[in-house]
Order: sequence, then C-alpha cells, then structure tokens
Amino acid sequence: MTGDKKLPRAAVLRINKCLRNESDVLDLSGIPLEALPGQLRELTHLRELRLHLTGIPERLSDLTALTHLRLDGELTGLPDSLGGLTALTSLDLHGNRLTEFPEWLGGLTTLKCLYLQGNQLAGLPDSLGGLIALTELILSKNRLTEVPDSLGGLTALKRLYLGINRLTRLPDSLGDLTALTSLILQNNHLAEIPDSLGNLTALRHLFLQNNRLTRLPDSLGDLTALTELYLEGNQLTGLPSSLGNLTALTRLRLESNLLTGLPKPLRRRAKTPR
Repeated sequence: MTGDKKLPRAAVLRINKCLRNESDVLDLSGIPLEALPGQLRELTHLRELRLHLTGIPERLSDLTALTHLRLDGELTGLPDSLGGLTALTSLDLHGNRLTEFPEWLGGLTTLKCLYLQGNQLAGLPDSLGGLIALTELILSKNRLTEVPDSLGGLTALKRLYLGINRLTRLPDSLGDLTALTSLILQNNHLAEIPDSLGNLTALRHLFLQNNRLTRLPDSLGDLTALTELYLEGNQLTGLPSSLGNLTALTRLRLESNLLTGLPKPLRRRAKTPR
C-alpha cells in the first residue's frame, strides 16, 4: 500500500503536527485509511502508532523505532515485513479478522504485550513460544480448539486470556507458566484441566466457568495465592477436599453444576450451588 491518494484532511493535519512538534506518538485510529500516508517515511523517530487501515499495510517496516503499534480496520492479514519491527514491546491487533497467527510474530522477542482478541484465529504456531518477554497475551474471542505445547516457554507471562474460544484441551506445559497471576479460560469446551496447573503458585485469578468440566485435579489445592475461582456452568458432581487449602479465596462461584455438597472448609466462601 503506497501513496497519499484521497488522504483525509484530519490525517494530514495530525501527521503535519507530529512532524512539526517532532512527537514520537501518532494516533490515526479514528480515521479510516486506504493506504499508508507517504509522509510516514519521515517519522522514523515514532515510538507509538495507531492506525485504522482498510487494507494490509506494507511500509510500516520502515519505522524501526516503534515500540507500540495498534492496527485495526478488520484486517484479514499482515505482511511478513512487520517482523522487522524488532523494537516492539506492545502489538495490538484486536478486533480484526485475522485467521492465521503469522510465524514471524515469534521473532519479536522484545514483545511484552500481545492483543489478538476478537479475531478469527483457529490455531497457533509453535513459534508462539519464541515470545519469551511476553507478560500479557490476550487471545479471547477467537476460534481456537487447542494451544501448542510451546506456550509453556512463555515463562515471563503474568496474564493469559483464552476465554470464549473452542478449546477442548490444555497442554501440560501450561504448568510451566509459574509467573501467571491471571488465567482466563471461561466459555470453552474443556472437559478436564491438567494436573500441572497446580504448579501455578502465583495464580490469583482462575476463570473456568461455562465449560464441560466433570472433575477437578487435587493439585488445584496447591494454588494457595488464589483469590478468585469461577467454576459455575460446568458438570461438576464433586470437589476435591484439597480446595480447602485455598485460604486466600475471597470469591468462589459454583452455580449451575451437579454438586450435592461441598467440602466443609469451602462452605462459607462458596455461593450456593443450584
């Protein structure tokens, strides 16, 4: 995409202001653009850029100083050249129509935050495990049926959002994410969760509501930092007594299961199942 044909006046004014003030932030997110403005090539100092594009961008790879990039506009794909933006620490692609997670994304090893929620992703490549600096990964509202074992390599990850997908299983390697404080898995098709989740001893928030769980592993009793546990809308007939070890719990949701009773230590903390 090249050229400034029919570039909206609002975009011209913002770009000129950015050039004049030598600002390192440019926000064009409210202005639909058919093509990248040619003047962007002069903004090699930019660190933050927000764009609303109606086609796949090409020349963004020239902006090698970028640390924060937001792209929207119902994009269906991304060029491999974006893999050259190796200074990126935040990449926001939420609310597009991406169907594939590009292999080159795994080479952005300085990336700390990756937002891909609200796309149409059906799978993730093993290269995801290359994002070793990630602390936040948001993949909610996609079409994922599984996540790769390589996810366990993201040992800096603190927040992982996988809710509202079609997940049927989780890899054992999820238990290697020992820095996790939030794990969001609601509204999937999970019938079980791996024992390895008991290794996530920093976890404070675990959302498993509206799945197909029939049992929970005893290892969940090792999550002694847990303050919120959401389990409503499953098919649980009982709970492991080890959950009584979760003395930090302030919120436990169990409605809409098949429970006939609760372990005694949980009775005061749980909302009455029905």
